[in-house]
Formats: sequence, structure tokens, C-alpha cells
Amino acid sequence: MDSTDARAPHTPAPHDPVPQAPAAPASPPRLHRRRNPPGATASRALGRWRPTPFFVFGGLFWIGVSLLALSVQACCDLGQHAAVVERLRASLLHPRHPAADLPGAGSPYYSPYALAEGVLARLFGLSGWETVRLAAPVNLLVVLLGLNAFVKRFTASRWASTVALVLLVTLWGTEPLAWSGFAGLLSLPVVAGYPSTFALGLALLTWAYAAQLTDPERGDPPSRWARGGLGVLCGVLLLVHPVSGVAGVLGTAVLVLARVRGGSDSARVRGEADTPVRGAAPTPAALHPAPVRPASLRAASARSALRAWAAWWPVPLGAVLAALAWLPWFDVLTLGTDSAVLDPTHAALYTDVLARFWLLGLVALPAFALRLRRDRRDALTWMCAACVAVAAYGWVSGHFTYGRVLGLTVLPAQVAVAVEVTRAGRGRVLKGLAVVAAAGTGFVFAQSGAVLPEKWTPPQTRRLPEWASYAWAASSVRPGEPVLTDQREGVRSLPGFGIDTVAPVWSDPALPEKERRARWRATHWYLSGRASAAQRAEIARRYDVRWLLLSRWQRVPKEAKVLDFSRETGEVLAKLPERKGSSR
Repeated sequence: MDSTDARAPHTPAPHDPVPQAPAAPASPPRLHRRRNPPGATASRALGRWRPTPFFVFGGLFWIGVSLLALSVQACCDLGQHAAVVERLRASLLHPRHPAADLPGAGSPYYSPYALAEGVLARLFGLSGWETVRLAAPVNLLVVLLGLNAFVKRFTASRWASTVALVLLVTLWGTEPLAWSGFAGLLSLPVVAGYPSTFALGLALLTWAYAAQLTDPERGDPPSRWARGGLGVLCGVLLLVHPVSGVAGVLGTAVLVLARVRGGSDSARVRGEADTPVRGAAPTPAALHPAPVRPASLRAASARSALRAWAAWWPVPLGAVLAALAWLPWFDVLTLGTDSAVLDPTHAALYTDVLARFWLLGLVALPAFALRLRRDRRDALTWMCAACVAVAAYGWVSGHFTYGRVLGLTVLPAQVAVAVEVTRAGRGRVLKGLAVVAAAGTGFVFAQSGAVLPEKWTPPQTRRLPEWASYAWAASSVRPGEPVLTDQREGVRSLPGFGIDTVAPVWSDPALPEKERRARWRATHWYLSGRASAAQRAEIARRYDVRWLLLSRWQRVPKEAKVLDFSRETGEVLAKLPERKGSSR
């Protein structure tokens, strides 16, 4: 052997027999058992789980705003919603009118949400005030879950949901809009326990579910039961808060129309015509196919899209069935009959619109332009556009109640900005700086009054409302006794203690609007100081009035006896004498 081949293996010649090694019996693989010390598996599980940014910052937001909502003095419409719970505590199936000594049949305040609150209040012995206040953390949690689920349907970024949460409470304008159904930081602590806040979160969850069912990457089409479930969610949303439900259902419909796309029938037919039959010679038509006209392609695509949309018929069916199932409490067909009486109140939503939304529009319009450039059927863009059209119709037609849809109109815009600013690509830093500047400006001039001391905010910044408590009056008046008053805060707070008022502050289908206005005229005449003793006695007899709540400037009638007064507001509680034949 040559020295250079000393380490080379011997290669047998072609004619030499190749030695065969005896086959060894296959042995089973050896299993190595490793004993884990106690707690090792749990340690690895904890090591693998890492909280998302939204879990951390959303949790801190939930704790902070919940504590703020629980500390805010009862004000605004909190008494009205507490009154609904008080009536349901007394009778779940036949509750009285929320604010008057009248039957409550037909009142839309008795929604599935209110019924759940009434059941919980009866089970745990809670008052109406306590139930509505404790509902604030629950409603906020629903909003957070809905926002996170909705944002995840449009991006895989870990930070998009957190950015959307920040924009939800700051990116509006430089003029605050403190109203039920609007999620600005100045409004949210006050209205967190209202049904409108729960409806806000339910709308986000409904949109997220609709986006999941219409996901283009979904392997199989959703079942009829899944589509029917989406319709049930829409029906419940309409029952919980009708005006917010309009925007929620409209957004769901636009999302389905934008993302459900039928295949091109023309392309399918052309593909079948061009495929030769096995074993047959190609025909001249197959070798030289006739050109398909663009008009035929568009017509076939339109027919396919219509068939794809028609397959979603379980959605409206589920919504109708869910709405009709609530007939024992009120007729859903009468929801819009008295909406015109609320239009003067909601006209304020159309004042200073530019100041209230210009910061959001400044950054949302470029975001929508980028999204439309990538996809002309972008769902977020058209959802926002549809809700804006409804709000514009309310302004043009004078039905200002439709301005409440603006509370949900901003959601697709804020989510679109959050998705675009966290999207990887050129100009990401510049877009982020623009959004931070807009959100910071909105926070300082419109929302900072909710969390910062007055010395740290601009002089014109609004603060959270502070109303006086009427527990002092409720300690003397028994639940169910009518009180005659025209005090703005008193007439909205007393029903929360189970006390009735002669003239309810809000319209309700359970009380005809003509009768409600007649009650207010009688109240003003009684307290005007010009009514005679006989006229006052007739008004007191007609409405079975036992108590008067007067301001410090109103004169106490001769027949009334002062029992108590408020040291904060100077209001006086007076009692009328017993009448013969009174039912009380």
C-alpha cells in the first residue's frame, strides 16, 4: 500500500465480491425518563407565558378608570338608570314607569341589560345606585375585550390594541364631548355604568365576530348557526341601546358587504371551457378561445357577489327573532315612534363639530387614504363613512337624535390610525410623531380635566361634574311617593331612590308625550306663585302629590310644611297635608 493511501479505505474491485455484514436485530429505542423536580413544569409554563402590552396597560387603564368611576359623585342620568333597577327589583315582569307613578309597559329602558341588573340586585340585595355603580367595571371590561378583539382582526402587531386604547380616550378634538355613548376620557368615568357603555363594548365584540366570520383566510365558510348568532348579537345590541345599535348594526352590515366576495363566475366558466376532456382532441375553440368581454366579467362578478351576500340571510333573521323575543317587556316596533321628541335635546351634538373631531380627522383621513390605496373595499373606511352618512342625515333632516351614532363612528377611524401607525414600513416614525402630537393635544385641551389637578390644566378645560346628593330627601320620602319639583338635578336624581316625580325629565313610550308635557305645565304653574290655593289643590289631587322639592328662591305654599333642607344647595323639602280619600 502506498504511503499516501495509508488512511484510505480499501475499495473492492468490480469483480471482487462485496462482503455482507450480518444483519443485527433491531433494538427498540431507549426511552430516557427525566424526573422533574416539583414545580418545574409550572415554572416552564410561566416562563413561556409573557403578558402582552395590552394586558399590562389595558389592565392598568381598567383599574384606574374603574376607581375614578366609583369615586365620581352620582350625577347626570345615573339616577334614571338606577330608577330602572329599582322598578325591576320590585317586579321583574311588570315594572312600573322608571320615574312616574304609572305602568311601565312599553318602556325601552327595560332592556336585557337592565333585566340582568335587576336580577343581580334582587339576588344580592343591592340598591339601584349600587348596582349601576358596580356595573361600571364590568362595562369597561367589555369595552376593553371588544376593542382588543376587533383590532386583532386587522393587524398582527402586539402594540396596535394598546395604541387604539390610548387613541380611544384622547384622539377626538380640542373641545370635549361629555355624553353618554362617547368614550372620551372626560366622559367615560361618568357614563361607565350606563347601558350605552355596555353597548359600546358589545358593538366592538359584534364587529370582531363579524370580521372573524368574514376573514379572507378562513378555510371554510361559516355555518348558518354562526351567521345566525351574529344576527342575535345585532338584535341584542338594538335592545340594549337603540341609537348605538343603529350604528353597530350598520357597521356590521358594511363589514360583511366589504369582506364577503364571491368568486368570478366568468373565470370559472372560462376555465371549464378551456379544460379539454380526457381522451378527446383539442377543439379549435380550445386552441383559440374567444376573448371574454369586460362587461361580461363585471356582470358575472356582480351575480356572484349577490349570491355570496344572500347566503348571509341568517343574520337579519337572528336579529328579528332576538328583538321579537323581548315583546313581554316592550314592543321593539315602537322604538322610533317618539324619537322626534328627543331631537331638541340632541341638537347640542351638532354644535362645534369641527372643534370636537378635527384632530381625529386630521390623522384618520390619511390613514383611510393609505388603506383604500391597498384595498378599495377596506372595511374600516366604509364602516366610518356609513356612520358619518347617518349622522349627516340627522343634521339635514332635523332628527338630531341620530347624532348619537358619532360615538361609534369614531371607533373605525381610531382603529385605522392605530393599525397604520404600528404597521412596519417607511415613514413609520413620522406617522407616529404625528399621531402622538394629535393625541397629546387632544388630551391637554379636552380630556386632561378628568385626571389632572386644575392647576396643571389650561383654564378652559372642563372638569368632571359634581352634583349634590339627594340622600337627605330620600330619607324622608318613601319609595313610590310622588314629588313635585322642577329642579334640574333633583328631578333626575330622586327616581334613583325609588321615588316618583310628577313630570319625568325624559320622554318614554310608556308615557305619551302629550301627557308628559301637560304634567310639566302643571308643575311650572304650581310653583310659579301665581296659582290659587284651589288650583294647587286640584293639581295635587290629580297627581296625588305628597311632597314638594323647592329651590331656595321658590316660595313655600301655605298648605305645605317644611321638613328638611339641604345645606349644600339650599333646597327645601316640604310635605303637603293628608287628603281625604287618598290612596296613600
